[in-house]
Amino acid sequence: MQEYVRPDLVDLSLSASVLWKRIEENTTIKAVSNRPFRIPTMPIRGGKGRLGSLDNQDMGVGSGPQEVPGTGTCVTLIYAASYSKLSELATDSDEKAIENFATLTHQMATKNFAGYMDAWLQTDGSNTLDTVVNLQTSGANTVGFGVNNANLFQDDQDIDLWTAVGGAFIATVTVQSVDILSNVIWLVNPIATALVAVGNKLMMNGASGQANSGLFGIRNFQVGTNTSNWYNVQRNTYPGKYNTPSLAVNGPLTPALVRALESQRELALGIDEADAAKTIAHSNVDVRNAWEQNALLVQRIDFEGSKGDRSHDMLKAKAPDQIGGRENVVNIRALPGYLDYLCLKNISRVETVPIDFYSVGGQTLFPIYGASGGLASALVFYLVWVGQIVAVNTRLNAFASGITIPKGIFGK
Repeated sequence: MQEYVRPDLVDLSLSASVLWKRIEENTTIKAVSNRPFRIPTMPIRGGKGRLGSLDNQDMGVGSGPQEVPGTGTCVTLIYAASYSKLSELATDSDEKAIENFATLTHQMATKNFAGYMDAWLQTDGSNTLDTVVNLQTSGANTVGFGVNNANLFQDDQDIDLWTAVGGAFIATVTVQSVDILSNVIWLVNPIATALVAVGNKLMMNGASGQANSGLFGIRNFQVGTNTSNWYNVQRNTYPGKYNTPSLAVNGPLTPALVRALESQRELALGIDEADAAKTIAHSNVDVRNAWEQNALLVQRIDFEGSKGDRSHDMLKAKAPDQIGGRENVVNIRALPGYLDYLCLKNISRVETVPIDFYSVGGQTLFPIYGASGGLASALVFYLVWVGQIVAVNTRLNAFASGITIPKGIFGK
C-alpha cells in the first residue's frame, strides 16, 4: 500500500529480450496449420570434371545437384499470469496505490515472456534449459540446484526435472528465487535428495523429455560434428554440410583463437561469402570479460607529462562491445563459456501464431473458477506463441566452446 512503499516501483526481475527481438519472421517459409514445414537445401552441387579427348572418346555421364528438404514442426509456448480481484480493486487509483496492479501484471507479462524466449533460444531442441551442477541440501532434502547459468530461469517458474534427455521424468519443481550471485535456483518446496543427481536435466514445464521435440535453439544448429540431425536430416549422410565451424578452446580466449574461428568460416564458405555474411557475436558477460582481459594485459600508461597525484584508472567504465571487429551482443541468458557467431540473415522465425494475448471472441481476460464450480475472485490471462526457429545455412555461423570463465562470476 502507498503509505509504506517507496515512490518508485523497482523491477528486480530480468525481463528484456536481447536475441529474440533480433530474429525476424521469415517471409519465405510459411507454417501451415500444425503440419510440418519444409526447408529446401542443396548439400551437393553435382557435376563431374575429368580428363578426356574430343577425338571420338566417351565423355562420361555427369551428375546434377542433390536437393534435400529439412522439416520442422511448430511448437507452442504458453505464459499464464493471474491476479486476485482484491489486488485490482485495492490499487485502481492514485489514492490507493502507486501503481495499478492489474496494469503492472500485464506489463511484466510481456517482458517476462521475452525473457522466456531468450532462454528458450539457448536450448538444443529437447527443451533442456540447464543441467544440475550441484545440489544444495538440507538434511535429506534438496532445496536448490546449482546450475551453469541461473539467469536461464525466472522466479516462480515451474520446471520439469528429468534424469536425462530421453530418460525418466522425476518431478515438477517451482523456482522460489533465482540467485545469480551464487548461481543457484532455490526451490519453493524441497525435493528428496535420493530422487535427484548431478547431471539431471532441467527442462521447460510440459516437456516430453525427448530430443528434437522443442524449439530448435542455438545449441541445436550450432553443432560442430556430423552427429545428430539438422531439421530431421542426418548430418552424417552429408558430412560437413550441415555442421558449423567450431573450436574447442578449453582455456582462455585469445585473439589467435578468434582469428582461427574466422578462418574456419572462410575455409568452409570461401572468403567472399564469409565476408558478405553480416554476422554478430553472441555471448554472456564471461566471454566479454575474457576478451577484455587480453587488452588489459598489454595496455601501457605513459606517465610523461601526466599531472596530479593520482594513479591512472586502468579500466574504462564500460566493457568492449565488439569481438574481432564484430558487434558482440551480450546476453545474460547465454550459456557461459560459449562464443557464437550468428549470421542473422539465415536465422528466422516461422510462425503459425505470433506472440499475442490468447483471445476468445475478443476477450483476453478470463475468470477463474473455484472448487465449488462458482467463480473465484481471481482473473487469468495468457500470452501464446506458436512457431519455430529456422537456421538455413549453418556454415555461415561459427562457435567456440570451453572458454575459461573469469574468476568472480557464475560461482567461479
